[in-house]
This record gives sequence, C-alpha cells and structure tokens, in this order.
Amino acid sequence: MELKLPEQIDVIDITMRDGLQNEEHYVPLEAKLYLADRLIKAGFKRLEVGSISHVAYVPQFKDVDELLLKLPKDVDVEYTVLALTPKAIERVGGLLDRGAKIDRVLTGQIATSEAYAMKNMRRTHQQLFDEAEKNVKALHDMGIKRVAGNIGTVFGCPIQGKVSIERAYEFVDRMFDIGFDEVEHSDSDGIATPRDIADYFQVILEKHPDPARHSFHIHDIRGMGIAGYYAAMLAGIRTFDCTVGGIGGQVANFLDGVPVKGAGDYYFDTCRTGLVSTEDFITMVNGMGIHTGVDQERLYALGRNLEKMLGRPLYSFTSTVRSGLGA
Repeated sequence: MELKLPEQIDVIDITMRDGLQNEEHYVPLEAKLYLADRLIKAGFKRLEVGSISHVAYVPQFKDVDELLLKLPKDVDVEYTVLALTPKAIERVGGLLDRGAKIDRVLTGQIATSEAYAMKNMRRTHQQLFDEAEKNVKALHDMGIKRVAGNIGTVFGCPIQGKVSIERAYEFVDRMFDIGFDEVEHSDSDGIATPRDIADYFQVILEKHPDPARHSFHIHDIRGMGIAGYYAAMLAGIRTFDCTVGGIGGQVANFLDGVPVKGAGDYYFDTCRTGLVSTEDFITMVNGMGIHTGVDQERLYALGRNLEKMLGRPLYSFTSTVRSGLGA
C-alpha cells in the first residue's frame, strides 16, 4: 500500500463525552452547552456530546437527556452519543421521539482483552457481540444511519498487558459482519509506536478499504499519540478522535467528593490519561496543508476558557503559545 498524506481529514471532537467523563467535579449543563456552541463556531462538523448511561455509574452525564434536547438542531453538525446497553438504546429511541438530534451512536465497546472487557463491561466477548448485534439492529430500525462500534486494547491492555493483534483483525471482521457501519479502533493503553499503527492499518484497509468506515482513538498516556495519528494518516485513516486540552480517560471514580459506583481504581497514576489534544493535532495538520475546516484561533480561545471552566492547566502546547504553523 502506498503511504501518502490526505488532502482532508475529519476530527471528531469528543471533549464533551470522553473528555468530561474523567472529571471529578460536575460540569454544569450550561457549561456543556457553551462547549458545544464554541466547538461549532470553531468549525467542527462532528462532535461526540455525551453518554447515555445509568447516573449511578457515570454521574457526570445525569443531564444528558436535557443536553441533547437543548443542543442546536439547525446546524450541519453530526452529534454522536455513547449508548452501550439495551436500556440506553431504548433511551435513544425516546429522545429521538422527543425531537433530539442524534446522528451517530457509538455502541458495542469490545476490548480484545477479555480481562479489560470483564472489568469494564462485566461481560464475556461472546456476550458483548451478542448484545452489540441486537443494539445495531435496534438503532438502524430507529433510523440511525451511522452506528459505530469500538474495538479497544488493540495494541495492549493496562490490565492484561500484551494482546494478540490477530484478535483485533478478527474482531473488526465480526463487527462489520453483524452490521456496524463503522469501527473505532482504540489504543486504550497509549502504547503503540507509529510503526505498529502503520502496520496495523495497512492490514485493516486491505481487508476493509473504505476509510469512511474507520476512525482512530488514542489515549495519549505516553506522549506518542500525535505521532501515531500521523502514521495512521499515512496508512490511509481519515477520521480521528481528539479532546480540547487532551482531557479525558477512564470514568471518574469520584464526583464532587462522592465515590462513583463500580468505578474502582484508575489504571494509571499519571495525570494525563486523555486523548490527543485537539488544538495540537489541528495545528499540525492545518500547518501541513491538510483541510480540517477548523479555525485555530477560535479553538485556542476555547482551550484557554476550558482551563478556567475546569480550574487547572490542560495538556495543549498550542493553545498557550499559539503556534505559527499554518493558517
């Protein structure tokens, strides 16, 4: 496969979901709506806006129904929600009936490491695939045009360690076989080198060549995330998850001083467990002449305001120094 840079990529900003789920203080609804407004004004066309989940397990999203009903609907922006269980899928249907705009649903989070799957989802691989197949059908029947599944621990697991890459290839095939429109490939451990990533996606795209059916999601725990995204671009991937300020990671185990049910200890002691910084990745690809449609200055301003919102410095180089790369 020839390695070459794309003319255009999609960045799915997932600050409002993966980013905020790791916060140990509740972020008010008004602040979440502010984030959505500023991301849209910065030019993002794809946003992951929340998790439809039981409030006991992910209390940060106790307001997700109200959020989805209040997000602007007359915009050319795709809204994604995470909905993993049959009850969550039912709630998606109810929200659609009430007029919510939900364009893409991420369901079926299936880690190649069964130890990780059991800890996070409390199900075996077979149970997860059986449930995912039912979820995909139900969502398509509701009229959701884009149903995505996540394959986690592709390159390694924070619980189990090394996982066979062959299992990831097998799981991608199974996900498409049961009806998923897209697979989100995840380096949950942030351990893959650029070489690992390029080799992996060359195999994947030889079997499933439409880049619109793939996205990539790295937890930038070891600082290799942006290099990994560059390698994936060279291999043919065109859609990438990022968060403003690089926030996010495992669901918080405390919220406003109250223990969160079932969360347990964090996998990593490091303060950085989130995604590749949206600001840094956009700055890099814009500077390379790759079209993103995102206004860097608006994005930098949002990054600085998110620091005020969360009350701490975040993990972006460019929102503070305003890199001169690109337009």
